Amino acid sequence: MKIISLHTRTISLKLLSLISAMLLLSACTEEVIEWIDVPLTENTYFDNEPVYRTDTIEIPISANADLEYMVDMQVGNSVAYSWEAVDLTDPQSLLAEFHGHTVRTSEEPGDVMFYKQGRGDTSSGYLVAPFNGVHGWYLSNETNSDIKVLLKLSGFYTIP
Repeated sequence: MKIISLHTRTISLKLLSLISAMLLLSACTEEVIEWIDVPLTENTYFDNEPVYRTDTIEIPISANADLEYMVDMQVGNSVAYSWEAVDLTDPQSLLAEFHGHTVRTSEEPGDVMFYKQGRGDTSSGYLVAPFNGVHGWYLSNETNSDIKVLLKLSGFYTIP
């Protein structure tokens, strides 16, 4: 039978505690991680602070008529949207094109970009403006009845 003195046992426990603490500390220390400096690209950072806003707009569209509803946006600004057609019996009878274009200042052609096109009674999405200009929806009601489109917007835009 081996006799261990209380003093030796206390030292052994203290030594084990110290070793455990050292192992824990070495596991918690940060390793040196190298980083690759990526250069800032155009239209990533802006010094100006645009105004954030939220709007709900009711857009009436007459029977067999069409219209555009647009918002002004600067390059890099963003908008989240959802819309729903009210009083529409056949979702396939509403054509919707979400697009943007530059504001023409001369007879020269402007730039246009189509983001989403289709038929239906609802749509939603998120846009980061690829250029300064107007961005929005062309809506064509191909029914014999008046309808309304309820458009909800949140983001950085102005309504002309």
